[in-house]
Amino acid sequence: MQHLPTGTPLRTQAFSPDLSPLVLAIPENPLRALFPYAARPGMLNLASGHPSPDAYDTEGLTEASRRAAADAAAWSYGPSAGDPQLIAALEALTPTRPRGHRLIVTSGAQQAVDLALRSLARPGSTVLLPEPIYPAILSICAAAGLRVEAYRLKADDPELADLSRALGRGEVAALYAQPTFSNPGGETWGLAVRKRVLELCAAHRVPVIEDDPYRALCHAEAPPAALVELSAQVQGSIVIWAGSLSKTLAPGLRLGWAAAPPTVTGPMTELRQAGDLQPNSLAQRVALRYLELDRLDRHLTRVRGLYAARHDRLAAVLGAAGFSFEPAAGGMFLFPALPEDTAIEGLFERVLKQNVLYAPGPSFALNRDARFGNRLRLCFAGLDAEALATAAARLVAALNE
Repeated sequence: MQHLPTGTPLRTQAFSPDLSPLVLAIPENPLRALFPYAARPGMLNLASGHPSPDAYDTEGLTEASRRAAADAAAWSYGPSAGDPQLIAALEALTPTRPRGHRLIVTSGAQQAVDLALRSLARPGSTVLLPEPIYPAILSICAAAGLRVEAYRLKADDPELADLSRALGRGEVAALYAQPTFSNPGGETWGLAVRKRVLELCAAHRVPVIEDDPYRALCHAEAPPAALVELSAQVQGSIVIWAGSLSKTLAPGLRLGWAAAPPTVTGPMTELRQAGDLQPNSLAQRVALRYLELDRLDRHLTRVRGLYAARHDRLAAVLGAAGFSFEPAAGGMFLFPALPEDTAIEGLFERVLKQNVLYAPGPSFALNRDARFGNRLRLCFAGLDAEALATAAARLVAALNE
């Protein structure tokens, strides 16, 4: 047998590896696809759900970073469930929950939802999602091999018959909900709806994943009690609650957390350990030191005022131009329907020529079809007041060019 000399490179034909069907099933995130437009010089971005730079407590974050950098724990490995000191600090930011629920730190609320879904739902099972839906949730479900079905809560259906039918159509592994200042719609469920959802899910033995990153961003009155808090009043209900520091402190920290029964937080911790071992130690220490500075309440009061004023300013322009929408009581988004006489064809391009960017409504349809074709998602939190007014005026001007 002839042997190649040591060190001789092997000549092989290039090939493409077979990829997992779960990876191939992940849909393109239409919001991430907007990033190149957002990077254009002078672009006024109403599409991305990012806080504006003036909504950061830069002074407090700088001091917290300085203190964190002097802490050896910031540069070390840590527990997979998160820094115990940060977990203790996050207790004060978590809604009241049933006895025994534990906290786990995650890389944003999105990872909390991902870990919860993969802990609760086996591949091929069905998860109920609201429509319209934040598209990253569809990516999570596709990567986990889950089937998705829509549920809708209608104002003329107080008994939630549509949801009851969806729960009764077959085995449902979990229901995902964003009942407070939702993305994209900005809606907030009333107290009666919250209790009814919990009752129906408990009757069908379906756990609820409550995605709640905007709760602290109320404009005036505090929102109704979180589902996780109300679950203590509904026998048999199980709620996994997900919160985030991205919308209140800084998205660059990529920190969120979940509250769930230990039967769920245990598997969630194992999954995150298998995926990325632990939350970022430095980011956790920055968040901890910031919370110790006792600046959060004052910071949130300022941010709520900023966002409420910007919401009202954008809503006034849209209302005068003939858009139809429900005002939001908090959060960061409006999801208005275009005036009836608007020429929808080519609208995105017309607005783009005005150096304004919005998120098209079909981006939030479960099947990525033309549903919500007459709607736009607009973030009123990402621009300062002057830039927001300019963007709104340009948007209106482009409607029927």
